[in-house]
Amino acid sequence: MWLRSLIVTLQVVLGLWRSAEGAADANERLIGWGGETYVPAGGGERYPSLHSADEGWRKGWIQTIAWKPRAVVYHNFLSDQECKHIIQLAGPTMKRSSVVSADKNNGSHFIDDIRTSFGTFIKRNHDPVVAAIEKRLSLWSHLPVIHQEHMQVLRYGITNKYGAHTDGLNRTATVLMYLVAPDAGGETAFVHSAWSHPQLRAEAEAEEWSDCARGHVAYKPKRGDALFFFDRLPDGQTADKHSEHTGCPVLGGVKWNAVKWIRAVPYRPEEWEESLKKAPAPEPDPGLCLDYDKGCQKWADGGECTRNVHYMVGGDYHKGHCRRACRTCEPCEEGDMVCFRRNRANAGYLNYDPAELQGL
Repeated sequence: MWLRSLIVTLQVVLGLWRSAEGAADANERLIGWGGETYVPAGGGERYPSLHSADEGWRKGWIQTIAWKPRAVVYHNFLSDQECKHIIQLAGPTMKRSSVVSADKNNGSHFIDDIRTSFGTFIKRNHDPVVAAIEKRLSLWSHLPVIHQEHMQVLRYGITNKYGAHTDGLNRTATVLMYLVAPDAGGETAFVHSAWSHPQLRAEAEAEEWSDCARGHVAYKPKRGDALFFFDRLPDGQTADKHSEHTGCPVLGGVKWNAVKWIRAVPYRPEEWEESLKKAPAPEPDPGLCLDYDKGCQKWADGGECTRNVHYMVGGDYHKGHCRRACRTCEPCEEGDMVCFRRNRANAGYLNYDPAELQGL
């Protein structure tokens, strides 16, 4: 009898030890959710994929800023080189940002003064750098890469903003990665939230904020940082009203950020599988007046420029396949940058000064 009791006791002790070990391992993996700043066990060697492979990367740490919504900042998520790479990819195709219709049966995009930035999309697995960032984000969020939407890159100039909104369309989580920080303003503010800890609230009260962000849980952009928050409650079904947020107007300088929305289910899995097989072909700058299909002139002569505007001329984030045949651009002499920039402007593309990126 005593031997059986001893065996049972040893089994209980062993079970408790394994539970404690499992809890410690969970704490290592569920980084930052307890409100702590975090350094991986072993100086970061245990989960190296959570960090940038760039040798110039600054040491990262994680901070929970709110519980409603569940919002976490990963400081130094991106390296300077990764920030610069994303901007260089996005720069040529930046257009005025649109919003999605609230009509679920429509889902169309349109321009609205609630959102005055310029933006474009970079497809998943665009290149090894983008793919590495997406994988790192998946490891951090514990949500599969295939659930991520394409990366949207946004540029906010002086007074540009995004008014209070929630990220709908059945999105589970949002990640804002900051590529260039403005000199003033441009904060991301949650309009119905509270700080996760009194110390954070006290520190915030001592900070200088724009009128838009003051009094709210807010984050001041810093190059390389990422803000992650859940758009839905833990049941995965109910929208979290506390996730309503605003991109405050930029009051000085310029702000660039990259957005990743994450779904509860795989996002366009066929596109994802295709992206694993081949890299997207590079596209010419929209400042060039070109046709991208041999049939363009025939279609233009047949009236398709007015009947099929989206395909022929372009719209939203599509530059159109037959702009030259439709005479919506002008052929430029080699080196004529005035003509080149005029074509971009006439098609709605941003002409920004590359000098604003000299700090990267």
